[in-house]
Amino acid sequence: MARRSPTTIDTSGPFFTKDPRKTFRQNIRTMMARVAEEGEQDIQAQQHAGESGRAPISYSSAGWSGDRVSDHVVGRVESLRGKPWQVTAVISVNNSGFSTSQGIALMAAHAEVERQTHAFRRTTGRLRRSRKVNAAELLKGLV
Repeated sequence: MARRSPTTIDTSGPFFTKDPRKTFRQNIRTMMARVAEEGEQDIQAQQHAGESGRAPISYSSAGWSGDRVSDHVVGRVESLRGKPWQVTAVISVNNSGFSTSQGIALMAAHAEVERQTHAFRRTTGRLRRSRKVNAAELLKGLV
């Protein structure tokens, strides 16, 4: 039988005293929630800036008028049914709860507002450029 030599690895450091996988996942979830929140605020601010020159969404036959696309921009880290995502954030125009006609009107208005403002495109670029800075936060608490 071969003789086993004792390990020389010191297991008392912060990497071994915490569960790195759990800490990493928690940090990702926190970062994704913040990304969704910041993205929602950024897009809404860009869309609010040009609202004075745009007519509100109107769908008069359904009694729905005077609304703005920016009122329906939502950043989220869970599915529309409420199931939390592990490492994903989404910023989108939410038309749930509307009739089919209202949902189509909202999405058509969203397409027009995006064509004019490019708010989603700009915010996506900003979030992608900040990825390196945010990646350093993921290992926070492990070192």
